Amino acid sequence: MNNLRKIISAIVVMITCNLSAQTVIFKEDFGKSTIRTSSQYIPQTGKDGSLGFFKHGSSFYRLADKFLSDLSTLPSTNTYGTSIDAYNQDVWNIDNGFYAVIAPSHIYDLSKVMPDGKEINWSGDWWYNQNPKPADHTDGSIDGAVLVVNGGMVLNQYYRRVVQLEPGKTYKLSVWLYGAGGKDVGVNFEAQDILTEKVLGSSNIDIANNIISSEAMKLKDQNTWEQKIWTFKAPNDVNCINIAIALRNNVSSNSGNDFFVDDITLEETIETGTEYNCPDTNVVIDDIIKATDDHVDLSTTSSINIIDNDLYGTDGTKVVLTGNSKNSTISIIGEWPAEAILDTETGIVTFTSGFVPPVGGLRYQICSLIGICSSATITATGGGTTPTPGTPCTKTPNTTTATSFTNVGVSAMSTKLENWPTAIPNGFLALESSTKGFVITRTADVVKIVDAKEGMIVYDTTEKCVKLYNGTIWHCIEKSCNE
Repeated sequence: MNNLRKIISAIVVMITCNLSAQTVIFKEDFGKSTIRTSSQYIPQTGKDGSLGFFKHGSSFYRLADKFLSDLSTLPSTNTYGTSIDAYNQDVWNIDNGFYAVIAPSHIYDLSKVMPDGKEINWSGDWWYNQNPKPADHTDGSIDGAVLVVNGGMVLNQYYRRVVQLEPGKTYKLSVWLYGAGGKDVGVNFEAQDILTEKVLGSSNIDIANNIISSEAMKLKDQNTWEQKIWTFKAPNDVNCINIAIALRNNVSSNSGNDFFVDDITLEETIETGTEYNCPDTNVVIDDIIKATDDHVDLSTTSSINIIDNDLYGTDGTKVVLTGNSKNSTISIIGEWPAEAILDTETGIVTFTSGFVPPVGGLRYQICSLIGICSSATITATGGGTTPTPGTPCTKTPNTTTATSFTNVGVSAMSTKLENWPTAIPNGFLALESSTKGFVITRTADVVKIVDAKEGMIVYDTTEKCVKLYNGTIWHCIEKSCNE
C-alpha cells in the first residue's frame, strides 16, 4: 500500500508539473554567461526616444561590452565631448544608462586597458562589494546570468517582449529585482500596443486606481532579491490578444538606482486583475519581421547567410544587423554545436570540420529593435556522419554482477512473473504492459517549464524529440559514438 501511495503521488506530481508548464507564457532567466552579452529584448528605438538622453546620447539602455577609440559613433547628443576616457570608464563600470547580461561575479572581468593603452583610472565596486556576494537568482550558480541595469535619470523600458494571450484570461507578470548598494529601484509593468507602444494598462495605472502607496513597486531593502508582481486581464476579444509587455525604470535617479533583474515570468493565474484596453492595431508578426527557414548543402559550401531571405516589413526591406540602417538583431535559440558559428553582425553561419547536423536543425531568432521577434530553422545535409541506427556505436556494456535492484513496479499484466521487478538490476521503477505505453510530460516549448531541474526529461512536440535538461539547457537526446 505504501508503494502504491508513492506511485500515485509521483503521477500526481508529474501531472501537476505538466499543467504548470502549460500555463507559463515565458520565463526569462537570462541563461549562463561569464562575459557581457546583449539581450534582444532591450529596446533600442521607438517612441521613448523623446524621454531625454543619457550621457551617451541615447534615451535607450546601451550595452556596456566594449571600449571605443572614437566617439564619432555615438549620437551627437552625447555629453562626453572629447573625453573618450570618461566614456570608457562608464562602460567598464556599467554606469548610468548602460546595461549588460552577465553573472554578477564576472561583471568586473572586462579588461581595464583601453584602446590607447591607458587603464581605467576609477573603478566603482558597487555591483559586487556586498556580503554575502550577489548571485544569480535562478539557481545561485557562479555563472548564472542576470540583466544588469544602471537605471539613471531616464524612465525608459529595459525589457520588452511581444506575446500572444488568450481572450478573457488573467495573467501574472513578475520579476525578481536586486538593488546593488541601494534601494532607490522601482518597476512599472506595462501592456502595450505592439507597434505604437501605446500603454494599454500598467501597474502604475492600477496603483493610482486602487489608491495603493506609490512605494508598492519600489524595493523595500538593498542587497537582497525581491519579487514584484502585476496581474492583469486580457479583453474577451480575439482582436486584442497580441500585445507587448514591458518593464520600465520607475525611479529617476543617478544614485541608488543600480539593479539586477532576473526570472521575468508571464503566466496564467486564477487571481483577479484589471482588464487592459484593446490595442489600436491587430498586428500580424510576419508583416513586421519574418525569419524564413534555410537549407545548406555542406558538400558544396561551408557557410550560408541566413538573413538573405529574411524580411523587415512587407515592402521587401532586408534585415540589417549593423550600421546606421540597423533594424534588427539576431541570436541562436538553444544550444548549437561548436562547429556551427553565427556571426551576429552579418548573419553568416560558418560550419567547420566535424559538424554533424543535429536532430531538428539549428534554430535562430531575429528581432526588431523594439523586441518584435521571428524564428526559423536551418537544416543541413552533407555534413559529418550521423550514427546509423542498429550499428555497434556504444560503449562495451558492463556485465559485472549488479549491486542494486528494482523494488517498485507497475504492471498491466494479469499474471506477475516470478521475481518481477526485483530481478531487474539498477532500476527504481519498472513499468510493464503488452498493450499500453508510457507517456512522459509533453510540451510545445520547453521555455514554458517554470522550474526545470537537472535530469528532467520531456517530449518536445515541436522538435519531435525527447529532451534532457542538463542544468543549463534543454537538448534532444541523441545516440552518438562514445567509445
